[in-house]
Order: sequence, then C-alpha cells, then structure tokens
Amino acid sequence: MKTQEVYTLPTELASLFINGDWSIVDYIDDEHYEESINAFLKELELDGVDIIDIVEDTNRFVKYHDMADYGVLACDCSDYVVG
Repeated sequence: MKTQEVYTLPTELASLFINGDWSIVDYIDDEHYEESINAFLKELELDGVDIIDIVEDTNRFVKYHDMADYGVLACDCSDYVVG
C-alpha cells in the first residue's frame, strides 16, 4: 500500500502535475524552470501520474515551498496530494 503525502508546490503548475500538461512551461519566462520541475519530479520519483489532486482552498503566497531547493522562487502555492 502506497502512502500519500502532501507537498506545497506552485499553483501555476497544477495542470502539469495533475494532467501532465507541460504547456505552462512555454509561458513562463525562465529558461531553467523546466529543469527545476524535472529535477523535482526525478528526486521524488514522480512522473506526474502519481499526483492525485490539488487540495481545495490552499492557494496562498509562500516563500519556502517544496520546489524552493530547485531554484523556484517565492510564489502562489497550493497543497497537492501525492501517492
């Protein structure tokens, strides 16, 4: 049985994490953002399919979130259930 964990991640990436839709990367003005996302997913051994859902009503501005170590700056984040 796999356990579920909750991660605080950029809200703008919801479509990518939940649906595997990478088109958001085209609209973000940061050439290293895609590398940061891939590094995060690789570290957690995720492929986007394992992210179940975004937790409702958790959107807020966060300085330190689970992608901060990958170079993603403070931004609006939501909690995602992973498992």
